[in-house]
Amino acid sequence: MNNTFIKYNQNKLTIIFIFFLYISLLIGFIFNENSTGGAYLDYIIHKKISQDFAENFNKTFFSFDRYSTRHSPVLIIFFSFFEKNNLHDTFIRLINLHICLFLPLIFYLTLKEKFNRINNNYLLLASGTIFLSPTYRSLSIWPDSRLYGLSIFLISIYYFLKFLNNKKQINQAINCTFWSAISAYFSPNFSIFSIFFFYIFAKNFLFKKEIFILLILNFILAVPAFIYIFSLENIFFLKSAIPGGQENFKDIFNLSNKILLIATIIFFYLIPFILTRSIKININKINIILTSLLIVIVCMNFFNYRAEFTGGGIFFQLSHLLLKNNYLLYLFSFISLIYLLKICELDKTNLIIITVLILSNLQLTIYHKYYDPLIYILILTILKINLNIKKFFNYKSLFLFYIFNLSFLIINLMK
Repeated sequence: MNNTFIKYNQNKLTIIFIFFLYISLLIGFIFNENSTGGAYLDYIIHKKISQDFAENFNKTFFSFDRYSTRHSPVLIIFFSFFEKNNLHDTFIRLINLHICLFLPLIFYLTLKEKFNRINNNYLLLASGTIFLSPTYRSLSIWPDSRLYGLSIFLISIYYFLKFLNNKKQINQAINCTFWSAISAYFSPNFSIFSIFFFYIFAKNFLFKKEIFILLILNFILAVPAFIYIFSLENIFFLKSAIPGGQENFKDIFNLSNKILLIATIIFFYLIPFILTRSIKININKINIILTSLLIVIVCMNFFNYRAEFTGGGIFFQLSHLLLKNNYLLYLFSFISLIYLLKICELDKTNLIIITVLILSNLQLTIYHKYYDPLIYILILTILKINLNIKKFFNYKSLFLFYIFNLSFLIINLMK
């Protein structure tokens, strides 16, 4: 009886806590929270495009590349129906906020699929950390396609895990492929993750008919996007977001920038896992240390990301804030690459995921919002990192995760 009472109280307290996180989001809405810094300005741009869609759909649709945005038009078209019916902006944003609640909910269901023996309270708390993500909060308050893409991409992960857990059934693979493709229509960056999914499916089905079904499905789902993108004069999602909007394709495809910066951003999200010892990564192998050092030295010679581009990640910003140069960034890049190379050594599928993460940033500027809370989600779902379940799913560790995320949120609010 006593244990039942304690369990009941724990369940009740967990639900109350999640409810207060939701209330904090509503408070952020009331005070127009903009913790990423650019969410409000992006929304103003997209609102104008949405109004144009409402006034003249065909003209706006076939000249979309002329607007100063690199976002998909899908969500903007969706919100244009509200504009057409003269729905007040506050209600549009409030509707968006509540649609975005599906992200932590889907994350919870995905964690439940993977960790089906873990207490629901821990799973709820692990998924609840999403509420402290600066990206999640900002884009829930100021509508943006990124969260929609991430939510739908998470559905594809959910079906991918079901595929792994249910004797490699083709229907789960089809569901995963379908939702992965739909996520790319909302946020094109997710399109490249189809490489990872298809690799796993091909490995399991080999040359069976199932793999040809998935190939055809991928092709059918991708064709409308390709037809639309190449019917325009410019590829809109490669547009620069730097002040002045000047584009330099040499800079856009500079892999040195992407490797050094994105490696540090991925490492940033590994920090609480390292501190709680939820993952134990042996980084004292000399070959990995030397390889990391070589990569940093090579990339340093081509690195040309500048502070005026904005973004770059927390370690890039910290390096320029404290030293007015990139030296601190290079040090953290070296440390980050040691961890990432070790993770890649654990399983070759990790190498595919991390490579995809780097290549998914097709544009020049690199922001935390492209990886927040994506990396946290990937660590807990499809990255194979030998997660210590007992050390992660406990109140002490989860409390540290909340403190870590809250600190990052406060830093973003103060900048």
